Amino acid sequence: MKDRRKRRGHLWGTLLVVWFCLCSMGMPAAAQEQIRLIKGSAAGADAAKIQAELPFNSTYKVYRADQSPEAGGVFRLVDIFDAGSRWISLNGGTWQRRGTKGRMICFDADADMKGEVLFYDTGLSLGRTYYYKLVTEYGLDGEKAESNTIMLRTTLTAPDIRKAYTVGNTSVKLTWMQPAGAKGYEIYRQTGGAWKKVKTIKKAGTLTFTDRGLKSGKTYKYKVRAYARVNGKKQYSDFGSIYKVRTKKLTVKGSYRPGSVYGPSLNTGKLTEVRRVVQSFKDNYIRKGMSDYEKVAAAYTYLRNNCSYAWRGWQYNGANTAWGALVYGEAQCSSYARAMKALCDAVGVPCRYVHASSKASNPSHQWNMVRIDRKWYVLDAQGGYFLVGEKTWNKIGMYWNKGGLPKCSRKDHPRGGFLSSEM
Repeated sequence: MKDRRKRRGHLWGTLLVVWFCLCSMGMPAAAQEQIRLIKGSAAGADAAKIQAELPFNSTYKVYRADQSPEAGGVFRLVDIFDAGSRWISLNGGTWQRRGTKGRMICFDADADMKGEVLFYDTGLSLGRTYYYKLVTEYGLDGEKAESNTIMLRTTLTAPDIRKAYTVGNTSVKLTWMQPAGAKGYEIYRQTGGAWKKVKTIKKAGTLTFTDRGLKSGKTYKYKVRAYARVNGKKQYSDFGSIYKVRTKKLTVKGSYRPGSVYGPSLNTGKLTEVRRVVQSFKDNYIRKGMSDYEKVAAAYTYLRNNCSYAWRGWQYNGANTAWGALVYGEAQCSSYARAMKALCDAVGVPCRYVHASSKASNPSHQWNMVRIDRKWYVLDAQGGYFLVGEKTWNKIGMYWNKGGLPKCSRKDHPRGGFLSSEM
């Protein structure tokens, strides 16, 4: 009888050990760590982004309330994310996963979803305040872990000025980006004193404004904010970045005479327009003490942000000149390369204009070579290649006649490579 009880005791002990092990396996090692929502902010008029610290793989439920829980707001399930399996990669870049309800997207740099992640929630309403929390279940008993609650308010994105330059000596032309949900814009100007509203634009698609009747020899500053109407009331974005333009004498150096490398077909008037845009770029994007790498990166980003490919052909709107890229905003490869040459000349970075040879996969292609840290690299603003070496360039079938040109580095710059989008 005692032996039977002893064996039964051993059996129960074994079962308890197994049960404990199973529970330990089901419960993440970091179960006691807090699921933390770091912060939330608007991602446009109808979207929000929420940063979260997720200590373990699990199934996470995202809850949202349309008013404060303290005031009776009810949390409702928005989406569910299974973090237990490998994520899907977008173009070899950031990892992403859509929730099972398809309402939200979650991004992370790690395949296993551990650490900091970023949730995007869309389909919200402008000017509303929302509350979020995460809940997960773990272990064999379905224990719950819940995050803190964060609050955010949807707002319009501030419209940054992309480009501003003088037109003649008494006018300034501005171009800015279009925030989602915007219905119009207000343009403000400052001339040494208080800011003054100079124009209200009532069409969301109108993204340019020419300020006329200015004085020659002065510096003007501009900023823009967007607005929309919610329940009959105007909702404003913050002001975008401040952009300064001077109607003073142009000082940037470069080749601004007829027959210029910036466009042999350009007359003096169009070359002056190119110079005005380049002057404005230097005044707003180049700071004292910047390295040559930083200057070239600023020029590359500026060109990519302010120019699109001229699909109609190089024959239209100067799409094979620096004027097409910098003033009109459309370019083919030659126009990108000539514009980059103008920008680099203005900021003192050695730059060459290069044409492909007959051996190249595209014999008509053109690009630049720039010198950074005593070495020369290929830069193709149209194609998206930033400071790559000859080895990379040859790999995609690009060759050039090297006579009269500096020797190109075989390897890419440590911070160079193919950049499919703006920096």
